[in-house]
Amino acid sequence: MLLFMNIKLKVITLLSLLTLLIVTNSNAAVNAPANIKSKGQILFCTELAYPPWEMINPATNEPEGFDIDIAAAVAKGMGVSAEHKDISFDGLIPALQAGQCDAIISGLANREKRREVVDFVDYAIAGNSLLTKADSSASFETLEDLSGLKVSVAVGSYLEEELSSANEAIASSGKEKMTIVALAKGTDAFQQLIAGLADVYLGSTDQAGYFNKQKPGLVRLASPQLLTLTVGIATLHKDKDLHNAIKDSFNAMISSGEYQVILDKWGFEAMTIK
Repeated sequence: MLLFMNIKLKVITLLSLLTLLIVTNSNAAVNAPANIKSKGQILFCTELAYPPWEMINPATNEPEGFDIDIAAAVAKGMGVSAEHKDISFDGLIPALQAGQCDAIISGLANREKRREVVDFVDYAIAGNSLLTKADSSASFETLEDLSGLKVSVAVGSYLEEELSSANEAIASSGKEKMTIVALAKGTDAFQQLIAGLADVYLGSTDQAGYFNKQKPGLVRLASPQLLTLTVGIATLHKDKDLHNAIKDSFNAMISSGEYQVILDKWGFEAMTIK
């Protein structure tokens, strides 16, 4: 009888261990590449000056924003942490190529020209509009309506390129070109509008709501949504393991509902990637 009980106990113990192993494996984090796992973090290049996507919280001096939460959740899915290196927008890809970071998350549009250098894991669809100060009555239907005006924008961005293309069309029609005021940081470009140094600011549609929440009656949307961009986390072509791990972790976020929680937190529900 004692022998039978010992055998039964061993069987139960073995089954318990097997059950624990199955549960553990089912909840296991996405496998991070060896270099990421060894240092325990993913270092992202991010321009920390494009609220509400990414910014520095003045009270804590720590990064916060939609992209910051996405990066943290993606990294957590691999069992590591997310850190951010503040890089100007036009220097993001050069910094990645120089090995200053592992990946980019910074509202970076997934564009054909950029795909020649990096791979993307898309995580949001961003709309962009023209903003004016709240006391302005100006309204615009297209970028070509900006003839003769000063327009501020982040340097090196897709939006700056679109303004330059619109300027060519304006010149072809015999009208006065707009003056494009392109600055290194998105917040600096926005401040050009607030300071009266620019007539219009071209940025993401959600920024109007964000800035008005900070200071009611500050700005207004002066156009419909003009440009829609898919944005993604970028990695170099040589880092396929990291690209695939980020993709798997992001897909797990969608399945778990964590992605939706982050969208809801920042009021980005309309930007959901399918």
